[in-house]
Amino acid sequence: MIVGGGAEQIPAYEAAKRRGLNIVGSDANPSAPALKLADHVLIASTRDPDATAEQAREFARKHPIHGVMTIANDVPYTVARVADELRLPSISLDAARCASDKLLMKERFRSSQVPCPWFTEVADADQLEVLTADRHNQRYVLKPVDGRGARGVLLIDAQSDLPWCIDEARRWGESGRLILEKFEPGIQLSTESFVLDGQCHTPAISERNYSRLNQFKPNIIEDGGTIPATLSEHQRSVIDRVILRGATAMGITTGIVKGDLVLDQNGSPLIIELAARLSGGWFASHQIPAATGVSLVDAVISHALGEPVSVEDLSPKRNKATAIRYWFPPAGVIRRISGEQALQASPGLLHYGFFRQPGDVQPAIRMHPDRFGFVIVEGETRDEALERVESALNCVDIEISP
Repeated sequence: MIVGGGAEQIPAYEAAKRRGLNIVGSDANPSAPALKLADHVLIASTRDPDATAEQAREFARKHPIHGVMTIANDVPYTVARVADELRLPSISLDAARCASDKLLMKERFRSSQVPCPWFTEVADADQLEVLTADRHNQRYVLKPVDGRGARGVLLIDAQSDLPWCIDEARRWGESGRLILEKFEPGIQLSTESFVLDGQCHTPAISERNYSRLNQFKPNIIEDGGTIPATLSEHQRSVIDRVILRGATAMGITTGIVKGDLVLDQNGSPLIIELAARLSGGWFASHQIPAATGVSLVDAVISHALGEPVSVEDLSPKRNKATAIRYWFPPAGVIRRISGEQALQASPGLLHYGFFRQPGDVQPAIRMHPDRFGFVIVEGETRDEALERVESALNCVDIEISP
């Protein structure tokens, strides 16, 4: 069973099909694109754990389900709830609850002395003003404890309208609770690790691109990332150990852990947050396999089915570079998209996609789903990948009427 039927879930459906598996797909939208690849469909919101578990239980009365997973879908509690209902391999409900609540997660990190940026819960604008009294010199990040896709994630500095920031962040979470963190200015990293037999295996680390931080503030928008990140072997080893400590603090002893980390002024890693799922942004499904030859999607499928996952499965077979970047046109009506044929002929092209078409409205950029589209390339070296991704971006022209 794959929870979610969106475009970014398609690679998991395709991987399951290649293995000859029958697929039960679940989504609130019966027209979700990945569901076309499913053998059976359950209509239930991925964000409704009880409804999804009930649908799975009823289906399993006639057709046994042997494993459940997701990808690019921040719904760990829904997956764990289904697994608990059907007695399938998964993280515990407590660990899934921790992965769904950034404040609870950070409190577990603090109690286990896992390095992470300073944080606290914040209730209102008056408290936010007191907590950020030094915001002329120190920046902060405000976000919902249960947000997704950079929704309501705001940079707090001397120019911030604090009452607006509180209202804006709160409207993108389900609980209304907010967390405030110190903004660490170092290099940010995306990791995708598999915890196995007390070891953390991270085949690739991406250096996240936040070059547009000032362009879109107070919204914090990532413009892709690059594999490999500029790290020493010692830093990579330390990152593995820190992720393992963070996962253990959350109660995750086996399985996939997606990490957002930042290097402090000494080059040491701090965990911003961990997710108990395969990542979105085509990181696990396209970038890591192209760069390393490792299929974490297949590893997660095997683990969900109770099949063995080996160290060999998680070990890089090659050392190439990949880069992903996004298009950010101005807000307005999309009139014309040109250059797609040139894009398709770009050197090293792995994958690309447009989220909108002519006639659609391009919104102002406030969160990750507002980006117009993406392109992923590969290269023999990091520099070659960066050159190729910029060249591919420049192929496309998006004509907008304000």
